[in-house]
Amino acid sequence: MNQQKIKSVTAEAPSHLTILWRSGKHTRVDISEYFDSPGYERLKESKFFETAVVEEWGHGIEWADGEIGMDADSLYRLGKEQAGLAFPVTEFNAWMERNGLSLSAAAKALGITRRTIVYYHGGHKPIPIYIKLACIGWETLHLEHAA
Repeated sequence: MNQQKIKSVTAEAPSHLTILWRSGKHTRVDISEYFDSPGYERLKESKFFETAVVEEWGHGIEWADGEIGMDADSLYRLGKEQAGLAFPVTEFNAWMERNGLSLSAAAKALGITRRTIVYYHGGHKPIPIYIKLACIGWETLHLEHAA
């Protein structure tokens, strides 16, 4: 997957960003889940939140003081998850933990590379819906065999 690049961003308090990608597509993303993360608390201030601008070269967005930013790939993944077009990374990681799977074991279970699992586990790439279906199927079969 090529790195996503942002053409423009509009911030709408309290927590929404409307992103125009260089590809011409639009994404609306709710980033409220980041507000309690260390370093992101100031985004709760509406006036500050609305100062979002595109970073140089379009690789992410940043806010007025330049101390807070988010990379384009994370915003792209989050937008896909919120639109129901990708398997949320939190659910994927919960599946791994629930089943006691390491990165290597998850790769073997799903028939994909360990590197891909690392990307998914770290939230670096959107997780396709077919991976969600594979996780559900694997878990269902695994539970049936355990019973």
